Amino acid sequence: MQTKDVKMKKKILFLDIDGVLNTERHHEYCYDKGIDNSDEYGYLFDPIAVKNLARIVDESGACIVISSSWKYSGLSTLVDMWSDRSLPGRVIDITPDTESDEFLLNADLEDMELFSCRGYEIKEWLTAHGKGVEGYAILDDEQEMLPEQQGHFVQTNPTVGITEEDAEKVIVILAKEKQS
Repeated sequence: MQTKDVKMKKKILFLDIDGVLNTERHHEYCYDKGIDNSDEYGYLFDPIAVKNLARIVDESGACIVISSSWKYSGLSTLVDMWSDRSLPGRVIDITPDTESDEFLLNADLEDMELFSCRGYEIKEWLTAHGKGVEGYAILDDEQEMLPEQQGHFVQTNPTVGITEEDAEKVIVILAKEKQS
């Protein structure tokens, strides 16, 4: 598994896809122009959002952990997609499903929010791999993060995905982590 790369201290970007790279703006543009907007992996990503992701990766050196529902395609498929589409950065892992055995053994099963909260999946990943993490940021269009993750979280607008301002916020978060 590619998470062996986390043995060295790394910055991690937890990345959602729908509403972050896969945007409403790009779908509308392709529809209006009659352009095919998919390949064997699914919808093609908004080139403006991808450019902003490239800036984050280039300036921070962060590795990517997919926290999106696209993770159900499997890590190897996502790695292949990243390569085939020449996307920026390197996908090293996916977050676990919150209903994993480990999660269920330790969860308050009466707290139903746990079963739909991406923040818990990120927390579980960090618990398993945190010793190798220098700092992290989360990019998502939905507010499903835990209170302790708010300082690491940048929420995108699903219409446009990652903006230059979002990229700057993520870069600042990851730069602060190094100083901490």
